[in-house]
Amino acid sequence: DPGKLNFACPYCGDSEKDISKKRGNLYYTTQSFKCFNDGCLMWVPLNKFVSTFALKYSLDIPILKENVKPVKPIRQGIKRGSLIQFLMNTKVKNSLVNFSDLQSRFFLKPCKDADEGSLIHEYLKSRHMFHLPSFEQTCYYDNDQNKIYIFNLDLRSGKVLGLSIRRIDDYSGPKYNIRNYSEFRKTRLIPKIEENIITKIDSINNYFNILNIDFSQPVYVTEGQIDSMFLRNSIATTGVTKSKSLLGTLLSKNNARILFDNDKAGKTESLKLIKEGYRVFMWSNLISDLKSKYPNKIQQVLNVKDINDLYNFYSDVGLDLDFDSFNDNISKYFSESIYDLMGI
Repeated sequence: DPGKLNFACPYCGDSEKDISKKRGNLYYTTQSFKCFNDGCLMWVPLNKFVSTFALKYSLDIPILKENVKPVKPIRQGIKRGSLIQFLMNTKVKNSLVNFSDLQSRFFLKPCKDADEGSLIHEYLKSRHMFHLPSFEQTCYYDNDQNKIYIFNLDLRSGKVLGLSIRRIDDYSGPKYNIRNYSEFRKTRLIPKIEENIITKIDSINNYFNILNIDFSQPVYVTEGQIDSMFLRNSIATTGVTKSKSLLGTLLSKNNARILFDNDKAGKTESLKLIKEGYRVFMWSNLISDLKSKYPNKIQQVLNVKDINDLYNFYSDVGLDLDFDSFNDNISKYFSESIYDLMGI
């Protein structure tokens, strides 16, 4: 990338087992290093990054000119009322991109219509994504057929908050690439917009499907966009750390259902949230039940790391679950009781 270097993070050692999961990024403009691995999330200025590893590996330390101030992330609490009020502002509404404009400009086609045998079709078939309501409405592909465009849409108006590009080929970099209005401005996809408006839109874009949620009903919170497509009334936060500004503002302890990945980062965050009174998913209880029910599939059970994996497992063992029955099945595995810590 012209603006950064992407490589394995030397702090957490990501991609040791999977070469495609390189989440360390060194940015030229801000002169900083950032790791996007949820279990790490290290951020340091470039001079500190260089000096740390120069000392560790006995390298000569180059002379660096600190001519850029450290970038501090903007943290904003989002309240539902203020969010709706913001999006109803005439200036903001007129600034949002129409999906139809992007579709025609980049010759995008619905993933649900991909030709059988194509790379796109085979990938989606392997993940059992066809006929998922959110998938049919938000997922598109272009002529290259090596990536999926997942749009964060307001389905009623057709307005776009942003998108995520999911690589499905053997690309060695990050699988996901989040594109927001800051990116749109660089590529001149949008007219000139005030900086504070772009910042707010980018902040809302952190939450996939947020504009289509019924907040009077239970709201499922997942990490990945694809995982959220298997659940009714769900939001994806694209990482456990981004859930903090969502919970307690847009969502309450009564309506939130936390379903992070079945890995160290997801379990760690779920343990914190159940202690605060949130309902979280009992992965250990589910895995234990699957082991008992499918004793000849122990290794496949242990490979279930997220909601998509779980749906794939059920399909592979011949359990014919549709969208609603799958949701009804997993709804039994949530708890807000502090006594259920071991179930996580």
